[in-house]
Amino acid sequence: MEAIHKYNTGTYGCSSNVDLDRQALDRFRYGLGRTQEDILKQIVFIGDAYGGAAGFRKALSIAPGIAAAIFACREDYASAVTRAYSLRQGLPPQEVVETLYKPFVRLCHGKSNWQVWGAKFWHFLNHNAFPIEDSRADKFFGLAGNNSVKKYIAFLERFRSFALAHQDWLPPLRKADGGYSCCDNKLWDKVCYGVVELENHPAD
Repeated sequence: MEAIHKYNTGTYGCSSNVDLDRQALDRFRYGLGRTQEDILKQIVFIGDAYGGAAGFRKALSIAPGIAAAIFACREDYASAVTRAYSLRQGLPPQEVVETLYKPFVRLCHGKSNWQVWGAKFWHFLNHNAFPIEDSRADKFFGLAGNNSVKKYIAFLERFRSFALAHQDWLPPLRKADGGYSCCDNKLWDKVCYGVVELENHPAD
């Protein structure tokens, strides 16, 4: 329960975590943007305000390229992400992850695979199928190595196994959360965040 509280009272930039979640849900309320400009606004929000490109502000310069790549195959991209089953039912096929991942592979600031940015973007397009992977989640699940489709799928496998093995935790987690989370995957994301934060800053 402390982990949930840690997330819900935490901040990123000048905004609270729960407020940023609300803003993200609002921006993705109708799914993937219908125009390239709308997609760009979603990409920039996730990269900047939501921390997808955290620590690499120069990376926002590649946002138009990501948006253009997604818009160029918009119908296929939207179909791939929205038709993915809930993670509880099973993992998405590798080719689906490859389709979603491809626009986020572009060189900037010495990096080429913007996996956190992508994972946060996919999460708000289909939060039941695509949980957020970031440095805290990697640490929680003991994941290491270079960003790649293979690494994200490995993350999904560990995330799913953990969630299924701890279903009895959900009622008290939901109660502690107070209805802020849009889905159970977000609750588990808060657990990853909170546990790692409590380990790093036990006295906070």
